[in-house]
Amino acid sequence: MIRTALCLSLAVFVPHLRAASAPEAPLPADPMAVSIHHLPNGLTVYLSPYHQEPRITAWLAVRAGSKNDPNDSTGMAHYLEHMLFKGSTHLGTSDYDKERPLLERMSGLYEELFRTKDPAQRKTLYRKIDDFNVAASSFAIPNELDRLYSRLGFSGVNAFTSNERTVFTCDFPANRASSWARVESDRFSQPVFRLFPTEIETVYEEKNRSLDNAERILGEAADKLFWKSHPYGRTVLGAPEHLKNPSLAKMYDFYARNYVPGNMALVLSGDFDREVMLRLIEKHFQAWKPRARPPIAPTPLVRPKGEEKTEVRYEAEEKLTMSWLTVPNRHPDAPAIQVMDMIMDNSAAGIINLDLLQAQKVKSAGSYPELMNEAGAWTVWAVPKKDQTLEQAQALLREAIAKLKSGAFSESDISAVITDFEVSEKHRWESNESRAALMADSFIRQEPWPETVARLDRLRSVTKADVVRVANQYLGPDHTVAYRRQGKPELLSIAKPEFTKLDIKTDRQSRLFEDIVRATATPMTPRWLEPGRDYTVQKLPEGRLYVAANPVNDLFMLNWHFDLGMRQQRDLCAALSLVDLAGAGALSAEEFKKRLYALGTRLNTDCGDQTASVNLFGLEKNLWASLQLVSEHFQAPHIASDTLNKMVQVAIGAHADNKKDPGYIHYALAEFAQQGRESDVLTGYSDAELRALRESDLRASLRKLWGYQRDLVYAGTRPAGELARLVDAGRTRYLEPPARRNVSYLRPGKDKVFFVHRDMLQSKVGMSAGDEKLDQKHYVDYMVLSEYLGGDMSSLIFQEIREARALAYSASGGYSSAARKGDENRLWGDLGTQADKTREATVLLRDLL
Repeated sequence: MIRTALCLSLAVFVPHLRAASAPEAPLPADPMAVSIHHLPNGLTVYLSPYHQEPRITAWLAVRAGSKNDPNDSTGMAHYLEHMLFKGSTHLGTSDYDKERPLLERMSGLYEELFRTKDPAQRKTLYRKIDDFNVAASSFAIPNELDRLYSRLGFSGVNAFTSNERTVFTCDFPANRASSWARVESDRFSQPVFRLFPTEIETVYEEKNRSLDNAERILGEAADKLFWKSHPYGRTVLGAPEHLKNPSLAKMYDFYARNYVPGNMALVLSGDFDREVMLRLIEKHFQAWKPRARPPIAPTPLVRPKGEEKTEVRYEAEEKLTMSWLTVPNRHPDAPAIQVMDMIMDNSAAGIINLDLLQAQKVKSAGSYPELMNEAGAWTVWAVPKKDQTLEQAQALLREAIAKLKSGAFSESDISAVITDFEVSEKHRWESNESRAALMADSFIRQEPWPETVARLDRLRSVTKADVVRVANQYLGPDHTVAYRRQGKPELLSIAKPEFTKLDIKTDRQSRLFEDIVRATATPMTPRWLEPGRDYTVQKLPEGRLYVAANPVNDLFMLNWHFDLGMRQQRDLCAALSLVDLAGAGALSAEEFKKRLYALGTRLNTDCGDQTASVNLFGLEKNLWASLQLVSEHFQAPHIASDTLNKMVQVAIGAHADNKKDPGYIHYALAEFAQQGRESDVLTGYSDAELRALRESDLRASLRKLWGYQRDLVYAGTRPAGELARLVDAGRTRYLEPPARRNVSYLRPGKDKVFFVHRDMLQSKVGMSAGDEKLDQKHYVDYMVLSEYLGGDMSSLIFQEIREARALAYSASGGYSSAARKGDENRLWGDLGTQADKTREATVLLRDLL
C-alpha cells in the first residue's frame, strides 16, 4: 500500500515551529558571501546573493544516492529521482481522491510482482497493473510540473543522481521566487508516484543506453572490480534484474528514510535579497515535518591485492584504466592528491599532457581523482593509437607515474597548478549554476562552509614533497586495471512490454496549477544591451573589436573569430591542429605550454566547415605576456621533427575508430541523409589527403589565416582603446574572407530511409527535412514551433513518445533556424529506443513531425 502519511498536509505543524536558528553569517574571505541557515525541522539553507542577471538558480540537494539503494532493489535512488517529477496530491492530478485508490491497488500488485518468479503469473500481474495504470491515468496530468515551470519562465528543470547524492535543479526569473517556493515545498512534502509503469520502462530505456555506451561499459566493469562489495561499485542505474522487478513500497520506504529535512539542503544563488528570501523559505519549507534518519554505518573497504584485472569487449576504440585507492574527501592528504592529479594531467602542461599527448605516444590519455565521503580513488587512462596495444599504452602510463613518484617536476610546476586552481575558482564564481554546485558539494561532503572557503588555502600549502609523498604512499602495487578490447558484446534479450497507450489530455490543469498561474508577480523590465553603455564596437584595420567590461573579477576572455574554414581554405584545420602541437620561436612546445600554463592562461583553437577561432582566457594581469607568447606561437611556430607525421598517423587511427563508434556512425549517416556528398563527414580529410600534408604548406596556411579580417571579442577590465593597442598586429591591410557556401539540405521527392546495422540494444533514429531560408521576420515563429515540438518535458514529442507510450528514453525534435542569411532552416527529430520498439517509435515520430 502507498504510505499515505507522506501525502497528508503538513500545515498543521506550522504553529509549533520556531523561527530559523541564527544564520552562519558570510565570512569576510568568502567571495560568494554565503550565509547558512538551519530551519527548526533540520533543513539547511545556503544563500548567495548575486545580482549579475535577474534570475535565481535553486538546487535541492539530498544526501542519498546509489550508495543507499537496497541490496535487492538497486537503482532505487535513480528511480525516485524520476518519480519526483510526477507531482503531488495537489499537482499533476485532476482529482486525487479518485486517483488514490487506483494507485494503492496498483502498488499492491507491484508487491505481488516483486515476490513472484512464475513467468505466467508475472504476465497476468502486468496486465492487471496496466489496467489500473490506464484507469488512474484518467486523473493524471503528465508533466504538469514542467508545464507550469515553462509557463513561468523557468529553465534547467532537471535532476541527477550519483553515488552519494540526488540533486534537483532549476533556474527561474527573480520575480517568481514565491511560486518556486510554493511548488517545491508541496512537491517534496506530498509526492505521489503516479504513471509508474511507463516511467519504469523509461528508466529501463536509459539502462539500455548505458549498455550501448562504450564508456559506461568500461566504467561499470572497472568500478565493480575496484570497489568490490562496497556500494560505490554499484551502477547508479541499477541491475537489469532489479529494474524489471520494481517495488513501489520499497520506493516509498526509501523516500521516507532519506528525504527528511535534516538530510536535505536548499542552495540558492542569484538576484534576491537575503532576508526576504529567508522569510519566504521559512514560510513554505518549515512545514516539512522533521523525521529521524536511521544511521548508516560505513561499509568496510576491500583493498585490491596486487594488480587485479578485468576486461570487456565492445565494438569501439580500445581503452584501459588503472585505479588506486586513496582517501576520503576531507582527509588531510586530499589536497596533495588533487595537486598530484593536476601535475599529471591539467589539460595543458602535466606529465601526461607533455610526455604522452604532446609527444603523440598515445591517441589520448588523462587522469582524474574521485574523493568521496567514505573513500577515494585515483585513475589514469589511455586510448592507444593505431597499431598500438593496450599493454603498450599501459607501459607508457607506468612510465609517467614513475616520473611523478621520482619527483621529476618542480616547485614552479606546483605554483602553476595553484594558479590554475585559482583561475578555475574565479570562473566558477561567475555563474549561478556553478555557485549552486559549490554549495551543494559542501553540503553533500558534510564539509563546514569555512572549510569550503579555505579550500584554495589548503591547496596553496601543498609542496612538492607532499606530492611525492602521497604518490609513493598511495600509488603502490595494489591497484586494478580494466581493459576494453575489440569484440562483440553480449546483448541482453529484452522483450517490449505490452503497455496500453495513455490518453494524455493536455487541456487539463490542477487547482494548484491554476492558483500559481493566477498569482501576481512584480513585472520585470527588460534591460537591453546598449552599445556605448554595455559594450563598444571599434573598427580596426583587422576587423571589428567588441569590448565589454567584466564586472565580477580579474579574468579576461579574448576571441578571434574568422569567417572561413575548411570549405574556403582546405588545409586550415590541419594547420591549426599542427600549431596546437607547436612551440613559439625558440621555445619548444613543452616550454611554451609550461610558460603559458604558469601565467594561468588557456589557449584553444577551433576549426570547422566555414568558421575558425582562436580563444584566450586567463588572468587580466597576464594578458600582455600571454599575447606576446601567443603571437610568436602563431607567427613563428616551433615544430619538432616528425610532429606532423605523428599527427597524421593519430588522425588516420581516429578515422578507423570512428567506423566503430555508434554515435559517430549515426552522426555520419544523418549528415549524409541531410546533405549527401556535401556532408561535413564526406568533405573532411581522407586518409590520402592526410598523408599528403606538408609542413611548409601548413605554415603558409597559418600565415594566410592571420591576413584575413576577423572579429575580435573581449571581456575584461581594460578599456577599448588600450585593448586595441595590445592586439594591433602592425598591418594596415587585411583581406576579406572568401565567400561562404550557403547551407542547404536535400529535398527528396518522397521519404528516404537510411540504415546501418549494428549489434546494439537500442536503435538510434533521426529525421530531417529542409525548409525555407532564414527569414528574420519569422524568427519568433521558428522559436514557438521548436518549443511546441520538443522544448521540454511537456512538449509534444516527449509527451507522446515517452510519457504516453514509454517508447524511448530520449525523444526530441524541433525546428532549427539557420545561423546566417541565405541558409536553410530544418525540421528535425531524434530518438533512441529499444530495438523491438523501433518501428512503432519511428512511425510515431514521423507522424508527429
